[in-house]
Formats: sequence, structure tokens, C-alpha cells
Amino acid sequence: MRNEKLKKRLKIAAAVLSAAAVAVLVFFAGYLTRAAAGVNAYDWVLEIIRDRYYVEVDTSDADGIAADAIVDKYLDGYSEYYTAEEYEALTHSNAGSSSGIGLSYSYIPGTGLTVIGTTGNSPSFRAGLRSGDVLLYGESGGERTEFGSLADFSRFYSSLKTGEDALYVTASGESFTFAKENYSVSYVLLATNDNAWTFSGTDALQMTASRNDAVGYLPEGCAYIGLSQFYGNAAEQFGLAVRKINELGCTSLILDLRNDGGGSVSVMQSIAGHFERSAGMPAMEARGRDGASYLYYADSDKEERLSGDVEVYVLANGNTASASEALVGVLVSYGITDYGNIYVSEYSGEYLSAMGVSAEAVKSGRTYGKGIMQSTYKNPVTGEALKLTTHQIYWPNGKSIHGPGLSAADGCNTVAAPAPFSGDGEELRLAVGQMFS
Repeated sequence: MRNEKLKKRLKIAAAVLSAAAVAVLVFFAGYLTRAAAGVNAYDWVLEIIRDRYYVEVDTSDADGIAADAIVDKYLDGYSEYYTAEEYEALTHSNAGSSSGIGLSYSYIPGTGLTVIGTTGNSPSFRAGLRSGDVLLYGESGGERTEFGSLADFSRFYSSLKTGEDALYVTASGESFTFAKENYSVSYVLLATNDNAWTFSGTDALQMTASRNDAVGYLPEGCAYIGLSQFYGNAAEQFGLAVRKINELGCTSLILDLRNDGGGSVSVMQSIAGHFERSAGMPAMEARGRDGASYLYYADSDKEERLSGDVEVYVLANGNTASASEALVGVLVSYGITDYGNIYVSEYSGEYLSAMGVSAEAVKSGRTYGKGIMQSTYKNPVTGEALKLTTHQIYWPNGKSIHGPGLSAADGCNTVAAPAPFSGDGEELRLAVGQMFS
């Protein structure tokens, strides 16, 4: 029920093919898991809400309502109730493990079944599928399925067994063969103008050249890091990328946080520790309903740090949220970057029309504006869990971006996003042109 509400709010018909995807993770970031005893789901959920929710709510008429319905009725869109099975799958996913083919897609009228992205180190990524590829049909067991709709693809995918190879053919005539499998996620892509690296292996910590993902129009000495989420081994991967940047002697970095909806605060703290100017410094402040304030610090023990002399640019869009926005706060607060080096996507009328959405719905020209934090409480008796909004977040410089996010009103630049799923990197190319003009 909650996921359906959120999908309607986003109004983007996209799906992520992962057996572990039990919640819409694009905009949400659970932070801390605490044990909380309870007799049954109803009493347990109400007790935590009354004690921990970041604002007071009147639940006096909640008698007879199921636990998940209580969350839907009284709490914000970031709070979530999980059954024991859902929470186990979510924990597995947040640790960096996933299963499936790692493909996200959308059906765009007039174009077809379009790849939005492929998860690093997933079967679809390793096979070579990338954003913008249009899938015409799939073949398995001698049967061909034309992808004329989202439903066609869903039926085809659902029929596949783990380990069963399937052939996918694109509009450009290329074919790719891969199967569902379990894999560790590579959250970081590092690129220069002549090479690129992702992370492979059972723990996704083996830095692997991916030359086809090089960004040829980057200026000499400029590095690009795409960071997809703040989970699993993302911080370790980021540190290895920083080491490579230092080895190459890069003088500028483009940090791409587009479509990065955040994740774990501890991962954000760790990544913030890889910047020379913020290492060991306060990364954010969390303020609760009771007036108590908690400081969270950037890690101070990272061997690989990006020099303060490196010019840092940030790419963001309406899906840049939560821990991503907190990391931007670190970068701005300590002068690692400034608003003039932040480039926010402004979607074209063509894209808005094709997706059937308004500029306001997709937060065109701004970041998402999620400046609140969730804590996750687990019932040790039943295994169920409740993700609950517990604190409002403030940057080290005291700024809160909750609601409006970041936009040109803060001094950020807007960059045209003519067709985000075009596959040719047009938006990134335009942003690079603005940065280095």
C-alpha cells in the first residue's frame, strides 16, 4: 500500500528488477536499527510511534487498525512497516547483496522499453547493457517475447529461473545474454577521458577496468565518480576510487549524485572522511522531538583522502535525496565545493511529455529536499520492523534543506536534461560544457 502511494507520487513508471526490492529505496534512508520488545504488532508499533516519532500524532482512534495501516494513516511517507520476511530481505539488500539481473527500465511511448540504468556488477551491467538501450524482445527456451509494454517484459522476466540464460535484443541490433543471479553491488563508477573502473568480485571490492564507460569529453586531469547509493561497500569503493584519482594526479572531480536517493548515514560519514577538509569534522546534526541534538562526524581514519586543492563539482537532480543531500552539505560547509559548482537537472518539455509528468512532480531544477532521518526498530520477538522518522537534519553550517532542496535560489546552476535516458550522456556532456567553458 505504501509503495503504491509513493509510485503515484513519483509518477514515473519504472521498475527495478531485484528480488530484494521490498521497498521504494529511491528517496529513503533508514539509519539505525534498534531492538524494541513488544507483545504484538499493534501495541508495539503504537508504542514506538508515541515515544519516538519526530512530531506528536494523535492515534487515539487507532483501535482495530492493522500495524501497516497505522503507518499509512498517521505517519509521513518516509516511515514504513515491514513484516519479518520483508525486513530480512531489506537487510540483505542494504548490506550490498542483491539478486536478479540489476536492470531498471521504463516504457516510453514512441521509443519503447528503455533501460534507465543497470546496477554495477549485476548480470545486465557486466553483459554491457547501459542507460538508453531500447529492448525489443527477449528469447528463452526457444520462445520469443516482444516487449510492447511493461507487462510484456514483466511476464518474460517472471518466467525465468535463477541461472537460466536469456537473450535480449536491442533496437540497435545488439544482443546480450545473461541470467538472474546473486551478486554484490558496485555503487561507484570512476571514469576519466580514457578509462573507467567499476567494482567486481564476491564483495565488489575488486577494482576492474571498464574502458567502454570512459567519458571521452572530460577535460584532461578531470575525474568523474558516479555514486548510486550509500549502502554496502560504497564507502570502501569510494576510497579505492579516491586512491586511483590521487595516483592519476587529477585536479578536478565531478561527483554525480543524480538519482542517488541516499542510504545509511554511517556510509555517508565514511565517504565524507575521504575528503581532506571534512575528515573528522561534524558531518550533520540530528534534532529530535525532545529537543535533544546529536552530532555525526565524518570519519577521521581514512588513509585515502582527496586533497583540498582538487576542484569538486556536483551533479544532482530531483532524485538526489537524504544522505546525498547531507554529503552535499558537508562539501559546501567546509568549502570543498560551493553552490556555483553544483549543477541541478532541469527536465525538458520533451521528457516531461513523454513520461506524462509535470516539472513539479519530478522536482525539475532542484534536489528532492529530504532533511529528515529515519531510525529502524526491530521487534526481537516477531522479527518485524518499523522505519520511523525520528529527527530533522541540519548541515554543519546550520542549513536545513528539508522541503525546498537545493536549486538556483541557492546559487546552484541548472543544466538541461533533454532526455535523461537517451544513453548518449547528453546531459552530462552539457554539464561538462558549462563547468569548463
